[in-house]
Amino acid sequence: MKLCVTYCSKNKRDGILPPDELYDSPRIDRFTAYCKKRKLNWAILSAKYGLFFPEEKREKYNVTFKRNPRYWLGIQVVVNGEELPQNRSDIILKELAKTVAAQLNKRAVQEVIYYYEENRGPMRPPKGYLALLHFVLDNCDKTHSWPELLGCASKYGTVRVTTRLDFAP
Repeated sequence: MKLCVTYCSKNKRDGILPPDELYDSPRIDRFTAYCKKRKLNWAILSAKYGLFFPEEKREKYNVTFKRNPRYWLGIQVVVNGEELPQNRSDIILKELAKTVAAQLNKRAVQEVIYYYEENRGPMRPPKGYLALLHFVLDNCDKTHSWPELLGCASKYGTVRVTTRLDFAP
């Protein structure tokens, strides 16, 4: 099975909600509308929950990833604005990787189409989320720069990265 995935957003609505309602993000709104219209399998990759599927409901949270080359996969976990120390961050991230692997296995996902929008302004590409998927699907635990990550992920072919909402007919 193919699964379309985008990463979570900082802004969230209050309540226990499905992913297309929890995240207050035009990017996620466009992504979920596109997937629903084409009846594609989709999920949001959450820094807290792993893959968050449409039939699930979750509550608001404040967990994200920050780039840090000294940490596992170059990802530092940030909880409620607190940058976690390396040992704690690495443990949480490795547990999240196990969760994502189990979620993908349960649904027999063979390929992920990872959508992100080209950066506008000072924002950087969502590297941590793609690095996590790349590790889980391709078993690559190297810390890559963004261009290296894109190249390495495409080499394996299990994670296809796109910046356009035309990835399926």
